[in-house]
Amino acid sequence: MAGLFPFFCKKNALPGIVWSAFLVFTILFGLVSPADYSRNETRKIALIQPNSDPWQGGAAAYRRDLNTMIRLSDRALQEHQDISFVVWPETAFIPRIAWHYRFREDPEMYELVAQLLSYLNKAPVPFVLGNDDAVPEGHTADGRPGRVDYNAVFLFRPGENVYPPAPERYRKMHLVPFTEHFPYRKAFPWIYDLLEQNDTHFWEKGTDPAVFSVDGLDFSTPVCFEDTFGYISRRFVNKGARAIVNLSNDAWANDAVSQYQHLSMAVFRTVENRVPMVRSTASGQTCFIDPNGRILSMAGPFTETYLVGEIPLVGDRHKTLYRIWGDLWGILFTGASVLILVIGILTKLRHI
Repeated sequence: MAGLFPFFCKKNALPGIVWSAFLVFTILFGLVSPADYSRNETRKIALIQPNSDPWQGGAAAYRRDLNTMIRLSDRALQEHQDISFVVWPETAFIPRIAWHYRFREDPEMYELVAQLLSYLNKAPVPFVLGNDDAVPEGHTADGRPGRVDYNAVFLFRPGENVYPPAPERYRKMHLVPFTEHFPYRKAFPWIYDLLEQNDTHFWEKGTDPAVFSVDGLDFSTPVCFEDTFGYISRRFVNKGARAIVNLSNDAWANDAVSQYQHLSMAVFRTVENRVPMVRSTASGQTCFIDPNGRILSMAGPFTETYLVGEIPLVGDRHKTLYRIWGDLWGILFTGASVLILVIGILTKLRHI
């Protein structure tokens, strides 16, 4: 048994050397590659964390959460006069803004929408917030307007696009299977109906990686777990975004471990693209991350609070390898691993 390990090392010396070389190179590159952004011009942003699950509680909860976010936003704006814009989390406001303003089927929902729009129109800065982008399509069986829903992010600019509500928008492109969309509706319609009967909210997929611009900062807004997929943020940055503004709602998990796990995946988007990120969440982890992947500040989980910080303005002088190649190397190495495995199996079978 004592001689097995040296024999294994000798037999696999070349793969071991190659693997070790790549590991050492990766560590050294990580140590020398961080850049200094202390001299860059910055923009100050306010992130709101209401500490609630916006989908729980109905109209009374919607009103409570709206008042909470307004109160926290006002405090942030009063204490920091140079804020460029304010960010509310994913689906921070549940009533469909454009829909209820236009059709006014539900007086209570319209009243909430009117309160929100009045506040946004008087605000001193633009607001970025999550909402359901409802688009009329056809009619229901009882003759009412039909509707297609998107999990969306809206950018409201005071005095410009609040009345009538015509915000700049981004529609979530990568929906969560089984909770935001059901990919097998035609094959298993009974499962789809069962999910709908248990209050599962389905959305349609967006297609446009929108880029917003406020106060000289170009940014995009991946929604919730979209910031865990490298290709999505790469697509935003290659279209012109120079910052990532993530809006998330992980309150449904009611667990700090889940929220930290989400954050631990999100930080890689900054390093891959060399752009800063901010995250406004319903219950955590609301934070600022620099282009080197360092968390600059973070609000405590499950606290009703706001977080104000600055991110650097970064240019597009040096494209990262990930921006150029994307997941190409991962795909190639995965394919090579499968090929080597198949060759090894066939070689072993041939000698049996």
